[in-house]
Amino acid sequence: MRGWMQSIVSLWLVVLISFSIGFSQKRPKDRILDKLEFSITLELKEEKKNKAETIEDELSFRSNKAWSNHLQAQANGGFLRGDYAIVKKEEVMGETIYHFQAINKNAKGMSLKWEGKVFGDQIEGVAIISKNGKIKEQYGFNGKLKD
Repeated sequence: MRGWMQSIVSLWLVVLISFSIGFSQKRPKDRILDKLEFSITLELKEEKKNKAETIEDELSFRSNKAWSNHLQAQANGGFLRGDYAIVKKEEVMGETIYHFQAINKNAKGMSLKWEGKVFGDQIEGVAIISKNGKIKEQYGFNGKLKD
């Protein structure tokens, strides 16, 4: 009976330790870009029409969320604010470059994935709108920090 109780206590200790490790390994808050707003130009490529449409927009980062003013509007997708993360930091010729990713979702089950980099007061990257793994629209974007 004593060996059985030790096994139960040992099992509970393993469960509790695993549980506490899981909580301590949450994604750290990436506040590096927080409170930054960029004036950006989104360029939508439409293969069927073989022309590019450009949209003037703002990409904002606050409280670990990223969003686009244009794509947040209901008429343009209604994408909600979504989490962002710094996925890589590098130094190139004395300048720090932050690579980030963000995902916004809307009520229609669509995702807007941002992949980009910030260097100095510049930003550039791609924004991909998809649903069920199929790409609906793809934008290139670039811009600079708002004054």
